[in-house]
Amino acid sequence: MKKYLIEGIEKINLPYTEEKIDNLLKYLELLVEYNSHTNLTAIRDKEGIIEKHFIDSLLVQEFIKEDMKKAIDIGTGAGFPGMVLAIYNPNIEFVLMDSVGKKTKFLEMVAETLGLNNVTVINDRAEEYITKENRETFDLGLCRGVSKLNTILEYMIPFIKVNGIFLPQKMEGTGEEEEAQSALNILNSTIEKIYRRNLPYCGDERVILEILKKDHTDKKYPRRTGIPLKKPL
Repeated sequence: MKKYLIEGIEKINLPYTEEKIDNLLKYLELLVEYNSHTNLTAIRDKEGIIEKHFIDSLLVQEFIKEDMKKAIDIGTGAGFPGMVLAIYNPNIEFVLMDSVGKKTKFLEMVAETLGLNNVTVINDRAEEYITKENRETFDLGLCRGVSKLNTILEYMIPFIKVNGIFLPQKMEGTGEEEEAQSALNILNSTIEKIYRRNLPYCGDERVILEILKKDHTDKKYPRRTGIPLKKPL
């Protein structure tokens, strides 16, 4: 598995260290073992997890800037992309959030086992977690394939600083950018760039949006639990 992981990372032109590779392989073993009794991901073979979770998550790495200090991953699931990127960026403080307790319990175990002091795991919903203290404090927002863009924007943008970046990852051909335009306007954000990348072995295309927060978010957002999903902006 080590050779497969390293070759995949090299194919997407990322540097790596032995420590990062070792931590990713430990993470892989923990995920496979935990997934055998508690469903965290439908992908169960190691090669599939490496490519479609680990390397997929690392497609975002090239857009992470050196001056970023705090990142939040909403709907992180089994830790994608947040846990993978936390392993790769030890100088960035990551908050990994999910409302499903079995997933956050697993992530806490991973962070403790790997000694990741830059990871905080939160079992909550974004609408409930946001406070005066953590509103607009994050340099970077992350989210992979959770909800439609016009919904996830309302969850994410209030956490991000002015001039901060949100990098949602989407499958190709969803067409969500156009229907999210109203939400972008209301939340004072704009899609700066759309990147297309391919997974190294299967060739599947992925879309990464670079969304810039241009001004402060009205404190009434996000609306109370359930409303962003039922009535997107």
